[in-house]
Amino acid sequence: MQYRLDNEEHFARLVLTGRFTGLDADPVRRVIADLKQGQGRHCLLDLTGLEFIDSAGIGMLLVINGEAASAGKHLAMLSGSGQVRKTVELTRIAMIIPVFETVGDYLTVQVPEAVLAAAHPCAPGEDPLAVAARALKVTAGR
Repeated sequence: MQYRLDNEEHFARLVLTGRFTGLDADPVRRVIADLKQGQGRHCLLDLTGLEFIDSAGIGMLLVINGEAASAGKHLAMLSGSGQVRKTVELTRIAMIIPVFETVGDYLTVQVPEAVLAAAHPCAPGEDPLAVAARALKVTAGR
C-alpha cells in the first residue's frame, strides 16, 4: 500500500493506493504519524485508489481510527469500488468509521463549517448578529 497526504481546505485527505494487506504495517505507522502531526481535526481516508484490501487491512483501518481519535481527530472514509467496497460493506466497518460516497457527502455531514462558509454571509470569526443588524439597518434605511 502506498499513500499520500493532501491538505484540503477543510480537512486532510489520505489517499491510499495499491493493495492493503497485513504486510503494510510500516506505511500504516507513517499514516498514523502524519495524522497526529496534522493541524486539522477532520481526516478523510480515501480508499478509491485501492485495488484490494484484506481483513488485516480492515484491522489496520481500525487501528488508524483509534490513533486518530486519541489525537482528537475525526476520521471518515471514502468508499472504494469492487473488492474494496464489498469488503468494507461485509465487515460493517462503517459502524465505527463513517463511510461516504463522495467528498461532497463527507463535507456536508462531517465538516459542516465548510458548507456554512460557502453559503453564509459572515466572514470567518464575524458575529452573525452583527451581520443581521447591518442587514436590518440597510433594509430600514430604504
